[in-house]
Amino acid sequence: MLLQLQKHRINRQLRQQSTRAMTMIELLVVITIIMLLTAVMIPTVRYQYRNRALREAERQLIAFVGSAQARAQQLGRPVGIWIDRFSESETLAGTNYAVAVYIAEIPRPYTGETRNELVRVVSENNNLYLRFNNSALNSGNRLIKPTEYFQIQFANHGPFYTAKRTAANDYILVRDLNFGRIPMPTTALSVGAHQQKLPTGVPYKIQRRPKKSFLPALRLPAGAVIDLSVSGMGAAGGQFWRTARTTDPVIIMFQSDGSVERVLHNHKDERPLGWVHLLIGRQNQVFPDKELLDKDDNPIGFNRFTDEATETGNVMDMKNRWISINHRTGSITSEQVVGNIPPIAPKLDSQGSLRIAAARALVRTGTGSGGN
Repeated sequence: MLLQLQKHRINRQLRQQSTRAMTMIELLVVITIIMLLTAVMIPTVRYQYRNRALREAERQLIAFVGSAQARAQQLGRPVGIWIDRFSESETLAGTNYAVAVYIAEIPRPYTGETRNELVRVVSENNNLYLRFNNSALNSGNRLIKPTEYFQIQFANHGPFYTAKRTAANDYILVRDLNFGRIPMPTTALSVGAHQQKLPTGVPYKIQRRPKKSFLPALRLPAGAVIDLSVSGMGAAGGQFWRTARTTDPVIIMFQSDGSVERVLHNHKDERPLGWVHLLIGRQNQVFPDKELLDKDDNPIGFNRFTDEATETGNVMDMKNRWISINHRTGSITSEQVVGNIPPIAPKLDSQGSLRIAAARALVRTGTGSGGN
């Protein structure tokens, strides 16, 4: 009997211990440990997430460029990428970065509304003007907007020449070397001996400015942007940055073989003479709107690199990535930014070309390990 009572007492004590709640002190200790672990883990998780967003943006942009090149090969005509400037910001920073990229396609060629529409080239005031005969282009048309570039072919053969509709609604041929060393179209030139042979002109074919496609756009991950303030063409070019707010996009067009046909930016239409470089960086590190002054308070440029001693611009951050497109072959390379750039006096490098060239060293020399 005594043995049974002892066993009953022991079982009751065990049941009481198993159902006993935590004391307030024990609960506070557990909560404190959880809070300490959370405080330690949050910076690490945030750091990993930020870097993952950059690498994901890099991967998505490379794939998107590849899809545009593949579509150009499929259609047999130029297709490209349309980089939209983020213009909702009150500062220039919004003008100089992008978070959305679209496919850009060229509309079908325009040959006029009727069969007998002709064009001739007239030399006046050191310009080559396009004179359309009985064409809708002579009126206030919506086909080509003022200040817009387009391509034109004469007599249905030969190269396409770059032309522009001016703000005064004139059409002129552009003879800048940036558009290629193509001879002037003597078949349509209405000067000298040709003027008697071509009283009305020749047939033409117009290739219009690229338009946004209806295909799905690329939206970069939150926090990741294309920093246009330090992106551009060539070893040290920063052609895509603007010092005034604008919505003019950056359009990179590819031929059917994948090579870069032309780049439209800042109301220009250029055939690149070097690689096209796009920097994948962070939104809060775009600093294009800080004007630099010399010791006499004269403006010498804009600060696209560092805002303050405690902040870093995208082109100085080694976590960021270059997406570089070979203008001849269309091959795509990605490399990290060279961020440990030695100090350069602002007056000696007011446009930042020396620092941009240094930041692209791994891409230009091919010595990096992150190429694709």
